[in-house]
Amino acid sequence: MKGLFFILVFVFLSFDSSSQEILSQHTIDTISFAKTNRPYISKIKYSLNKDKSLKGWTKYYTFKSYVHLFKLENDSALSNAHKAIKAYESLEQGHPGADGIAHKAYYIKGLREYFATRPLTALQTLYRGLELTSQYPESPDKKSWRFYILERISYIHIDLGDIDLALRARKEAFRDSIWANYRFEVINNRLDIGYLYKHKKKYDSAKVHFNEALRMYKDTILLDNDNYDKDVFFINQVRALDALGDIALYQNQKDSAYNNFSKANKIFLDKELINSDLLSSKSKLSPLISYGYMLFYQDNLNESETVLNRVRDSLRKKYNYTRDERNLYIRVCDFLNKVYFKQGAHEKSTSILSELNEYLITYHEKSIAKQLQLYASEFELKEKDASISKLEKITTQQKTIIKQRNIINWVIIGLFLSFLILGIVLFRQNKLKSKYKTTILEQRLLRSQLNPHFLFNSLGTIVSLTSNESKNVIPYTLKLSNLLRSILENSREEFVSLEEEIQTVKDYLELQSNFSQKFDHVVEIDPGLNVQNILVPPMFIQPFVENAIEHGIAAVKDGEITLKIIMDDNEKLIKSSIIDNGVGYAKGQEIKAKNSGYESLSGSILKDRFKIYSRSFKVDARFDVIENTDNKGSRVDVYLPYILE
Repeated sequence: MKGLFFILVFVFLSFDSSSQEILSQHTIDTISFAKTNRPYISKIKYSLNKDKSLKGWTKYYTFKSYVHLFKLENDSALSNAHKAIKAYESLEQGHPGADGIAHKAYYIKGLREYFATRPLTALQTLYRGLELTSQYPESPDKKSWRFYILERISYIHIDLGDIDLALRARKEAFRDSIWANYRFEVINNRLDIGYLYKHKKKYDSAKVHFNEALRMYKDTILLDNDNYDKDVFFINQVRALDALGDIALYQNQKDSAYNNFSKANKIFLDKELINSDLLSSKSKLSPLISYGYMLFYQDNLNESETVLNRVRDSLRKKYNYTRDERNLYIRVCDFLNKVYFKQGAHEKSTSILSELNEYLITYHEKSIAKQLQLYASEFELKEKDASISKLEKITTQQKTIIKQRNIINWVIIGLFLSFLILGIVLFRQNKLKSKYKTTILEQRLLRSQLNPHFLFNSLGTIVSLTSNESKNVIPYTLKLSNLLRSILENSREEFVSLEEEIQTVKDYLELQSNFSQKFDHVVEIDPGLNVQNILVPPMFIQPFVENAIEHGIAAVKDGEITLKIIMDDNEKLIKSSIIDNGVGYAKGQEIKAKNSGYESLSGSILKDRFKIYSRSFKVDARFDVIENTDNKGSRVDVYLPYILE
């Protein structure tokens, strides 16, 4: 029984499948996107799967994308539009059915990319769709779709700050709307072109379009069955009149401004637009600003101040930093400034201009940050050079936008802040320079104090040789003069190469070993050190070597001194170890103090130098003394800062 059931189901499905009609190529190509034709979507897919010679995947995916778009299923709309474009681009040669429909897929994809905050990608997609409307103009609805593509291109260019490109796209859309006899689209284009001309300060051109739009509204009878929102019909008139009022103020035509604001206010109140859901709470403030100016015009300054401050307080409750909010904030602050100026309240006038200036700075900083974020996202999808070039262009444009009215007050504030900041910077620089010079002088002074100390010890050796009538006096003096010349030259420099410093120490060891007292000496350098490119402070190692000779191994037969130089990676310092087999560092210092009766001058100088370098380089420059456990000799580890040449 169960097997019979499955057989019946299989037969039924086979019958249903075989009975479904395969659409012809002509039918697939000519099916419109009308709502009544939506059942054809599944038929198109069935036909394409059954007959591989049919061409229609571009049509199928575009139709699906179109349906999803109207259902507000945005992800599905974008996905299917992308598949439609992919299918179209995979065609080896053009096909009328695909050529006449692909521009719609490009429009839907560009639209969704725009709302996904990918404006550059959206522009590229939309311009490709626009190109197709020009290549295949015979499609009956190409003009309407061309209009929508140009309209969206204009909006994107406005967001990116490319007003000239936005205006060019709007003008093309305007011509298409006239050709298609779209009355309301013609009016809307008039308004948008007027706003763009107003933004470019081409006020006469803007007035032509605003007045023509208002004339067309006046000649239009809005019927109940018109597919046009009545609130939009009146809201656009209010906006046009407000714009004309603003232009009149820019041109110092106060009577004209008052008349336009009055007309706008009357429409707003008569049509009860305050209750319209199409206007945001902040957009409803614009007529109140116009009303505030009307009161100002009538010399009702106190009432005007009250109305305008109420609008200002509403805007300040929560800043969104949108373009519309910015325009409202500029208007209300400008009118309040006029009120305060006429009242003689100059402190309030200055305060309101400062407040507006701070808002505009923040607005443009956020605009730049938003653009940077957008282009950073685009950078992952676009070629690197094109994205960076556009980013720099937009950033430069955004930085030069802050040129609003009341420029004199803003310039004064800006200059004051600039001088203040400049003063702080100069003071800080001078302080740092002074500190640096002081540090350099301290180092030079201490090094200059070491030179006489070394010379004093050397002269002592000469005196000793002379007293003993040694033949080594003259050779010793000649070698000593060469060594002194090298030490003096190095002492003038803040840093010398590690190679030069090591050579100076070697020369000193040779001199003392051959002429003063016999001892063995070894210099070991880490082979990984590039001694030519590493620079260290001079006259740090030699005094410790000198001390080891004079007070460490002086009383020891078969004296030995070893110098080891390595890089201490943990402390990021050059470590020099002076090792001797003498009486030990502490014992040597004790003998030295007993014989001389005073504390070592070189030791005190070296300690001061270590402190200065520790402070300057923010490292622990120092020397550590390690006594051998059997009281035979010691090791002194010298830690020096360094720089790479």
